[in-house]
Amino acid sequence: MAVLNWFENNSIKIRLSALIMLVSGLAVVFAACIISVIGYFNLKENLFEKLENSAQIIGQRNMTVLAFHDFDGAQNNLQQMLMLNNDMQAACLYDKNAVIFARYTKSKKGGFVCPEQQETGRVHEENEIYSVFKSISKSPELPADGWIYIESNFNELNEYIRRQLMIVGGVLLAVFAMAYGMTMSLQSTISSPILELAKVARRISRDKDYSLRATVSPSASTNNEIDTLIDAFNMMLTEIGNRERELLQSFDELRKARDHAETANRSKSHFLANISHELRTPLNAIIGFSSILQNQLFGELGNKKYVEYAKDIHDSGAHLLEIINDILDLSKAEAGKLKLSFEELDIQKAINKSMGLLANRASESGVILKTDIPSGLPPLMADRLRFNQVLINIISNAVKFTDPGGSVTVRVKTQPIATVGVEVEKFIVEIQDTGIGMHKDDIPRAFQSFGQVDSDLNRKYEGTGLGLPLTRKLMDLHHGRIEMDSQLGVGTTVRLYFWANPTRFVTLSSDDV
Repeated sequence: MAVLNWFENNSIKIRLSALIMLVSGLAVVFAACIISVIGYFNLKENLFEKLENSAQIIGQRNMTVLAFHDFDGAQNNLQQMLMLNNDMQAACLYDKNAVIFARYTKSKKGGFVCPEQQETGRVHEENEIYSVFKSISKSPELPADGWIYIESNFNELNEYIRRQLMIVGGVLLAVFAMAYGMTMSLQSTISSPILELAKVARRISRDKDYSLRATVSPSASTNNEIDTLIDAFNMMLTEIGNRERELLQSFDELRKARDHAETANRSKSHFLANISHELRTPLNAIIGFSSILQNQLFGELGNKKYVEYAKDIHDSGAHLLEIINDILDLSKAEAGKLKLSFEELDIQKAINKSMGLLANRASESGVILKTDIPSGLPPLMADRLRFNQVLINIISNAVKFTDPGGSVTVRVKTQPIATVGVEVEKFIVEIQDTGIGMHKDDIPRAFQSFGQVDSDLNRKYEGTGLGLPLTRKLMDLHHGRIEMDSQLGVGTTVRLYFWANPTRFVTLSSDDV
């Protein structure tokens, strides 16, 4: 694992050098091992054969001394033969009765003991001592005239192994030198272009200059993978440069469009403010005079149709003034000019007041208004006017989209929220109706300015589509939020989330809201 980590954490140059040297070294060692093992066993076989032949020759030379019982001659023969062969260390000559006749050893320490008569045959190996026991006879068919025993340490084998190790070491050094030279050559054709590529990439990242290009060294070969990589890198830079120019052009166009939209929005806000003021003045007169006519304050009008027409004029003027007020409020909210004045409200009284204002409309539509508000609720910090406006917008929508016989229920729940060093109360005002409902996919459109869920060609319910967008803006200004759940043919539930003290809202997370 440590080797793998080292390999992964080093540069390509070092990894390439290590890999080539490792593979080359393993190949040399593997080949040397095979050659050395084959040579070792061949040499060993030859030495065994040489030892057997030497034993045969020594035995034949000692047949005469055994026949005449010439001890000195036998001793001299053994000494001469061992001195001529460096590998042979000791020899023993046995007579035909297997009694030791003569012996000789090169060891000066002494302690050599001729073994008991052994079975004649191939060379015997034990503790790096090689020995052979051969019979001495004029013919294999005749009884043995004696036996010869020879010991050898085969120093030639050890010398062979030492020589092979030296050769392998020298070859490894030569291979490593060649591999290092090869990696240096490869580094100039692989690592250098890659490092140059990385250098260009860093300059581009630092300077954001996509006109820079990576180049290949003139000495580098062509049409290889590195060239392909560099060409692809340069093509990518060209594409990025083109995209950057396109993005800058698009950004410039978007900036101009934004500036144009902001100018148009300011003009719209200015126009709406002016036109709203210009429309309010005559509308107030229309509403006021139509109210006088409707109530016949200066005497009877005569025909009752005049009273009905006066009521229609009054109601139409009031409705038009309500629309103008919504447009102006929405415009101010979008421009960030709608300011709230927070004060402590009794939420139960505020809801009851809003319900009272809509009681006649609900009664005329055959819709039942209900409340489910627990007693003892803490006060709510809110803008009184805008809080009532939010409730009236939602409840009036619920009444408008509920068929006769249906109901609209307003519930209030509280939920304590503990945050970083702050504990606040969250109010949940829920308005649930049994009306026509809508598809889930239509809910986002209902919150768009002038959005209408039903078709413009077959609109069943009147409205400008400003109520819900304005309500959302007012909820944002209260640091609250609005949610809507609806099911077609079943009804709609709107939840309004308020804080008991919205000035502490800044300490809350977005998930708490």
